[in-house]
This record gives sequence, structure tokens and C-alpha cells, in this order.
Amino acid sequence: MGSTYQANCDTARTPPHEDWQLIAARGRDAVMPKIMGTYRDGEAYAFLNIVALQGSSFIARIDDPGPCPGEGWQLIASAGRQGKQGPDGQRGPQGERGERGHPAAIITGWQIDRAAYTATPIMSDGSEVEPLQLRELFEQFHDEAG
Repeated sequence: MGSTYQANCDTARTPPHEDWQLIAARGRDAVMPKIMGTYRDGEAYAFLNIVALQGSSFIARIDDPGPCPGEGWQLIASAGRQGKQGPDGQRGPQGERGERGHPAAIITGWQIDRAAYTATPIMSDGSEVEPLQLRELFEQFHDEAG
């Protein structure tokens, strides 16, 4: 399969056979380059694997090409040099100042639930806040002071 033959004579036989002339032998299946991402030391690489390393790209020349860069790798594209920094741009116009926001809520007191061992902050704006769960803290204190 995959080879090309020419018949030398009328034959009922299938190639390969002496009644057939081989014109083109089947080659090995094509291996396509494969992008592997950033090179990682110790990872296995194969023929035509492409890796990135410090801004450059390399392609493996053989299976198990060894450390990159090295004899088993071919440089494809080299990292360029850092360009000069351009001039600072002009400062844009300052926009109008927005309206003053509402003052932040502050804790004005605490609601204590002795049965549940919780303390809930009472906020100046009336917003609801999750209560502090204090049971574990009191249990720890009791164990350590015991």
C-alpha cells in the first residue's frame, strides 16, 4: 500500500510481484512540525518539535535532542533586542471632579447573642452585616486557660 507499480504484462497477481515494476516506493509517513510551547528541561522532545525559549524559537533536529539550545536543536527565530524607549506622551486634560460620594458606613454598636456566641455589628447606615461567630474562639480560650 502506498507504492506505485507498473504492470510488465497481463497478470492477475497483485503487487509486489515479478510481473510488476516498482515505480515509486512508499515513503515513511510525513512528520509535521509540532509546537510544544515553552521549553521545559527534562521533558522528552522528538524530531521537528518546536519550542520557545527566552524569546527565541528552536526546532528539534533529531529525536531526544537534549538540552536547548544545543547540538540537537536548530534556531528558527532569534529574540530581537529591546528597542529604545519612546518619548513620554502629553498629559491629557483633567476631567471634572465628580460629586462627593456618601460617607462610608461605620460600626456604631454591637448586638450580642449570648446563646449563639455571636456579635453582630450595628452599622451607621442601617446595612446588615454578617455576625461574627465567636463560639470556637471562646472554646479555644476555655481549653487553653483550663
